[in-house]
Amino acid sequence: MMKKTRNLAILFLFTLMSGSLLAQTVIEVDSKGALLYFENYDAESQVIIDGRTQSMFESGHLKNAVNINAFSDEADEKLGSYLDRERMLVYCTRNNRSKTIIDKLETLGYDGEIVFVTDGISGWKSNGLAVVTDDVEDVSKPAAEESRQLLSGLKPIVQVFGTAAYDVDKQHYSYSFGRAHLGFQYQFNDSWSAKMIIDRGRATTTGNITVTDAEGNTLDVTNTASEGSYYTMWLKFASLTWQVSNRFSLEGGALLQNHYITQERFWGLRYVAQTFQDMYWHIPSSDLGFMARYKISDLLSIDAALTNGEGPRRNQDSEGAVKSAIGIDVVPSKNIQARLYYHNSQAKTTENDNEQLFSAFAGFRPTKKLRIGAEYNYMNHLGNQNNLNSFGFSVYSVFSINEAVEVFGRFDHLAFDIPENIEYFSGNESNTLIAGFSYMPVHNVSLSLNYQGRYYDDSNLSDKNSVKLSMEYKF
Repeated sequence: MMKKTRNLAILFLFTLMSGSLLAQTVIEVDSKGALLYFENYDAESQVIIDGRTQSMFESGHLKNAVNINAFSDEADEKLGSYLDRERMLVYCTRNNRSKTIIDKLETLGYDGEIVFVTDGISGWKSNGLAVVTDDVEDVSKPAAEESRQLLSGLKPIVQVFGTAAYDVDKQHYSYSFGRAHLGFQYQFNDSWSAKMIIDRGRATTTGNITVTDAEGNTLDVTNTASEGSYYTMWLKFASLTWQVSNRFSLEGGALLQNHYITQERFWGLRYVAQTFQDMYWHIPSSDLGFMARYKISDLLSIDAALTNGEGPRRNQDSEGAVKSAIGIDVVPSKNIQARLYYHNSQAKTTENDNEQLFSAFAGFRPTKKLRIGAEYNYMNHLGNQNNLNSFGFSVYSVFSINEAVEVFGRFDHLAFDIPENIEYFSGNESNTLIAGFSYMPVHNVSLSLNYQGRYYDDSNLSDKNSVKLSMEYKF
């Protein structure tokens, strides 16, 4: 059964692999040189992108331009909706944000023509060329105008995952919410931004409990059981980001960690299933601490983080144990991206060893319609348990039939090295197969009918097979 499953997964993945490498063309022109392109603008095959903030855009922009803030978290997603255009005309105040937009388009696999206005709207205005404005003059209500300007930097964040599942083995139906992100992002100016997001979940620790008997004797107890409502809302992200330059940024607070987010974004189907580290080791996606990111070149970027290592629901423990992490992104071409990652999570006592994670990921886009990804993960001293090691890999492929429909397949292998002195451990070696298709009826709404099966190496354990209808909506 195990060999048959692996063969089916490998056959499915290789069936999707086809296509050839595509090239991107960037044409650099100043504002005067861009006039010819703007005069021949065709909304069906082209798009004009203004990479500045919304407030800057509303104060004056080029005709027919759409606003995509180059430094916002939604930039990749918004750019993705224009990848079918033959030509993109890109500008900002001068050129920093435009270069960021172009880098993102390369990472997203855009293979059309990019016209880069090197002197931006500043050069456009200095040459006496016309701009249009979204400002509404209302001299009778200055307070309302001030409020409108203040709110122009505010972006709502809503993302909900839901799953209707049928357990084939138990013949049981269920429905659950996997995520309910509610929050906002605020752009103070080009350099400073903040984010706050709550999520639905279940409390992992109820806290310290003091019990007193009839004679006044006390007993302190820490309850770490999962208690409370499954849909308790809790603060997941609350961070402040300083974009020091086009290449360097600093972030602090309850922030998005840098361990598997690259893989998750490339996989693109988080609402169907988590990526390897999240699914099997349950590493929190957010944590309390600090992170720095630096783009060395178009080829190489680096990020480093120092966090408490226990997720955002717990404050730093009294022993001061922290988790340090470093990641390196390599993008040799617009079709290929890779990431190496390492973290060291300190043990709370000298009796335990530090947890160490080594991770490698590679993603390949041979065509605009096909993406193929693979990652390998090795965890040393899992959960700070001495000599308990876990490792495994995940390979997957996604093929776009058209703009609305994708088919996908994925195969995971999970293994453990369990020392003899551990009497009980709930982890089990297994293989997982995920396959199905996704459908996007409208922008930001996704549905997926998929099969998910987990097959255990231990013959005493029953395999799990389920058919799921997964959904996501966001705005």
